Amino acid sequence: MKTGILLAALCTAATAVCAQNASLKNAEPVLLPDTPVIAEPTEPAPGAAWSLDDCIGYALHNNISVQQRALQIERNSIDLSTSRFSRLPSLNASAGADASFGRVLSSDNTYKEKNQTSGSLNVSASMPLFQGMRINRQIKAGKLNLAAAVQDLEKAREDVSINIMTLYLDVLYNKELVGVAERQLALSTQQAARSRALAAAGKQPESAVYESDALEAKDRLTLTQARNDLRLALLDLSQALNRESAAGFDIVEPALDSMTLASLHRLGSVEDVYAYAAENRPHIRAERLRLEGSEHSVAVARADLYPSLSLSGGYGTGIYSADKDKFWAQMRHNSREYVGVSLDIPIFNRRAARNNISKAQIAVRSQQLAVTEAERDLRKQIEQAWYNADAAYAKYHSAEAASASAKVAFAYEEQKAEAGRSTIFDFNDAKTRMEKAESEAVQAKYEFVFRSKVLDFYRGKPLQL
Repeated sequence: MKTGILLAALCTAATAVCAQNASLKNAEPVLLPDTPVIAEPTEPAPGAAWSLDDCIGYALHNNISVQQRALQIERNSIDLSTSRFSRLPSLNASAGADASFGRVLSSDNTYKEKNQTSGSLNVSASMPLFQGMRINRQIKAGKLNLAAAVQDLEKAREDVSINIMTLYLDVLYNKELVGVAERQLALSTQQAARSRALAAAGKQPESAVYESDALEAKDRLTLTQARNDLRLALLDLSQALNRESAAGFDIVEPALDSMTLASLHRLGSVEDVYAYAAENRPHIRAERLRLEGSEHSVAVARADLYPSLSLSGGYGTGIYSADKDKFWAQMRHNSREYVGVSLDIPIFNRRAARNNISKAQIAVRSQQLAVTEAERDLRKQIEQAWYNADAAYAKYHSAEAASASAKVAFAYEEQKAEAGRSTIFDFNDAKTRMEKAESEAVQAKYEFVFRSKVLDFYRGKPLQL
């Protein structure tokens, strides 16, 4: 009767363990509600231009760093599952057989001069009853580590998005420089043709023709270099997306007129931006979660100071060739069962537990410093981003005004050149100043766009153009 009760209890425990293991295998990964989900990107059709959203979505799905962070979430999820299942009983079974020669021990615990073969079967189960609240603290720490890993993934995704936006703006910047170079080449080509006509009419010396041709060759070289820079910028963006080839790759050119740029200048205040970022930026939240998790680690270390209580039970039997009883009779007669409670009281362990607690407390203080450092760095970054964006907008306005003035000055010089009253040096000087002013205006525009988008990023706005 006792054997039946014990076997039933052990079978029930085994069934519970198997059921829990099956549910673990079939269950979805243990993720928090705010875990970011990376959707399958929709790649544009071959030959179609890529928008910024297309680039960011494709990069997030194919970036190695993002994938590694996602794997870290899975590892933390498994660690949390291990902590949760440590509350369950463990069930083990063993079987053995051996052959003995000479004096052997029989089932009646006497020695006989006889060769013998024997077999054994044992089933044991144990379950923790109390471990100083270690398991509960480990589960809580595991949840916090999982939450921190989720924030690390979000931080990696944001870093990738910022990098892709930077490369995307670099392509747009080089596209506009190509446009500037093309317009300058068209002007120098027109001037070369004008110089040849004036020289043929005797209104300009022959040297003006060579000087105009040299100016045209210089602008053609500038255009070639600008196109090469554009191809390299497209290559950098394509490689950042982890595409197999940059062949046929191009991007959408958004409209960035003066009204659009003026709308980007709504920067808000530094305090408002920091107040939002301090509560919502993933790396800040991750450091705070790690701080809370390290505090639970102190409690886990303290569990070594408390007694631990566990329940155990088992069943065993054996068969012996020297016995005259049959197999099933020996299995029944030689069986043994046990149920026990074990109390382990720590008395002195060479201060290992106390030292582990001290180390855990040091880890808490270290993590507190990490949180403080992250918050201070965030404030510095936001202040720099705000002032850089504001200065970039003022620089853009100045560059636009300078470019407009240079265009007016060149227009007057071009009229003089058409009438034959301008030297090639004056024409070239006005054209060079206009080209420089246009290039500086383009650079100032994209610098402001980048700075304003970085500030929008800290305010939680999506990276869109």
